[in-house]
This record gives sequence, structure tokens and C-alpha cells, in this order.
Amino acid sequence: MRIAPIAPLLIGTFLLVSIEAYGNNGRVMYRYTDHQGVLVINDAIPPEYVPNGYEILTLTGRVVEVVAPQLSPEEYRAQLQLEAQREEDRKLLKRYNSIADIESARSRKLAIVEQDMAIMRSNIGSLRRQISQEEASAARTQRGGREVAPELLQRIADLQKEMEVLEERLNRRATEADTIGADFDKAVARYTELSAES
Repeated sequence: MRIAPIAPLLIGTFLLVSIEAYGNNGRVMYRYTDHQGVLVINDAIPPEYVPNGYEILTLTGRVVEVVAPQLSPEEYRAQLQLEAQREEDRKLLKRYNSIADIESARSRKLAIVEQDMAIMRSNIGSLRRQISQEEASAARTQRGGREVAPELLQRIADLQKEMEVLEERLNRRATEADTIGADFDKAVARYTELSAES
């Protein structure tokens, strides 16, 4: 039961430490530069000077905190870009252990794309042959003085449309392959830079 008086003493000690964190019973001074470039020390800082940054001092002149200037919109954007680049660098170094790893990943990814493109090229070739055969059939009908059946014309039109769709997909895949190559080129270049810095 004798322990009870210690609690208020401990609470009082914590409060004292908190109040005197900056010394001089919690009172502080501010050091900042005014619009004329003059260094000012005062017990308050006008709001218009806060964005420029300032220092918090004890009454004895000891600096206890430095508040950095507020970033301009351009500086803020630059900081965000720098943080984004650092995050990308972290992911790059976590994903790959060497340039050889990057090149191996490039080869695997491009191999998948090239396989898809090879299948599409084969299908386009098959469609071309079918169109050629159907058009030859239509030409023979016309040379025989007969009218080409609407079903045959529609079949040719459908085959041509299907081939156009495949050619468009093939072009997109080719562009994707170029993009993959460029992305891996950047990864290799950045990995080289980071390796040289470490």
C-alpha cells in the first residue's frame, strides 16, 4: 500500500520532462529569415514566413528542431518522381540478381510473343489460300457466263474480314514485342547504373 504515493511522483516527473522538452519550462524561440533577408529571432513567427522554413530554439539558443522550407509545386513533383524512381529501383533489384537474369527474362517473354505471332502468321497464310481458292471459283463461274452465288461472295468477304482482324492483332503483337525489348533495355541500363553506384 506504500506504493500508491509513487504514482503521482512518476506522473509529475513525466509532465516535467514533457514541459521542459525544449528547456526553459517549454518556452521556445523561433529563428527565421524575413523578406529583407535579415535573420530574426522571436518568440513567435509570422504566418507569412512559415513556408520558408525556420528553426526552433530554447531560450539559451540551442536548436531543438529545424523545419524545412515548404516545397514549391515543381519541387514537390520532382520529389514524387524521385520517390517513384527509388521504388522502381527497389523492385528491379529485388526481381533480378544480375544482367543475365534480366536477359533471360527478356528471352522468355519475347519467346511467348513470337510464338503467338508465328501462329497468327500461319493462320493468315491459311486464310489467304482459302480466299484465293474461293476467288478462283468465283472467276471460273463468271467465265462460264453464270452469276456468282451470293453465298460465295459472302464467304470471301467473311474470310477477308477475318484476315484483317488477324493482321491487326499481329501488328499489335509486333508493337508489344518492340515495347518489351525497350523496357528490358531500360532495365539493363538502370541495373548497370545501380550496380556501379553500390
